[in-house]
Amino acid sequence: MSGSTGEGTPHPAQWRRNARALATGNLLINIGWNASFAFLPLIVQTLGVERDLALWVGAMMLGYYGVSCVFTPVWGMLADHYGRKSMVLRAAFGMAAGFGLLAMTSHPVLFLVVLVFAGLANGFVPAGQALVATTTPQQHIGGALALTQIGASAGTLLGPLVGAALIGWLPTKQSLFWLTAAAMLVAGILASTAVREHHVRPAHALRIDVIADAKRLSHLPELKLLYYMQMLFAFCAFGATQVVALHTMELVARRSGLLGLGVEGWVAATAVGFTLAGLVALPFWGRLIDRLHPARVLALLLAGVCLSSVLTPLARDPLELTLARVVFAIFVSGLPPVLIRMIKDRAPPGMEGRTLAYGTSLQQAGSAVAPLIGGLLAPYLGLRGFFWLCSGLLIVGWALWRRRMRGITT
Repeated sequence: MSGSTGEGTPHPAQWRRNARALATGNLLINIGWNASFAFLPLIVQTLGVERDLALWVGAMMLGYYGVSCVFTPVWGMLADHYGRKSMVLRAAFGMAAGFGLLAMTSHPVLFLVVLVFAGLANGFVPAGQALVATTTPQQHIGGALALTQIGASAGTLLGPLVGAALIGWLPTKQSLFWLTAAAMLVAGILASTAVREHHVRPAHALRIDVIADAKRLSHLPELKLLYYMQMLFAFCAFGATQVVALHTMELVARRSGLLGLGVEGWVAATAVGFTLAGLVALPFWGRLIDRLHPARVLALLLAGVCLSSVLTPLARDPLELTLARVVFAIFVSGLPPVLIRMIKDRAPPGMEGRTLAYGTSLQQAGSAVAPLIGGLLAPYLGLRGFFWLCSGLLIVGWALWRRRMRGITT
């Protein structure tokens, strides 16, 4: 369908169906992803990597998220032209194929190469959030985005549990990637049948000019700071996942047998505690975003994130680490919906997909460099040094936003 730039008017109930379907898709995607990636260091060990494990894991995640970071703005441009649903389906079916190949790859270098190509398809959750943000009535965006984030968090919660339950029964740890591929395939089928988007294709021809769009967006008030917050969130939350798993392995080695759990049990417990806390907190943050000015909600969240972040490097055993991650998750879980809402509100007409995509690209960059930096710091400062770095960067973000808020009110 061609016409003027903009979105058609959806059926009044369709935005709710979209949010529910995409929340379910996020649940499936993240169950599959976390069932395997929560145990990535253990999987990489089975590929024959014995030395520099942290650096190998960091390089793999850098390759995966790095290529995703580069291509995400292109996907955003295609989303603005052809619709956001097309990008949701591209991510689901593309990742299903990529992770199916990973299940059959046994050499660490080839595993890295396949993971890089799988990163091309990455982005189901942000693509779905962009669709929800642009098709939901303004007064309901916070709740709808929180619902999709709840689905993602629930998947992140259940994924390590599913992986821990299956890892001992499968022929190899790497076989977990078959579950990942199947879950993503089902999510794609669900999105293709249940999600509706009334997209109006622009009358002009498709134009891909990443540099021109980036320059235009760089002049929008507050946008650069919000993008920094997105990258910071990914660095300290998503990107830290593998570093937390490695740190948990270290702490278990020092306090083996604590509460009768082995290394797989504590890796799963730390991940589950983090995601369960975020899952419980998300409905509260969603309601708060719809009732209060999002800028004030962001200020509250950043203050809580800064204070709670220092607990992680202070943890002395896996139990303390799990509790520290629980407290941190209560606050950090609220950042994605409020940041997406604020970025979408500042997007130029017809550039909503691209504006959100650039934020997603920076988020992918944060996720990409975090495990690599953790691996580089480990020989010199230990993994605790990575978490102190996270706290420092979060404090900088809070200070910058506080100064921005002070400038608005004076």
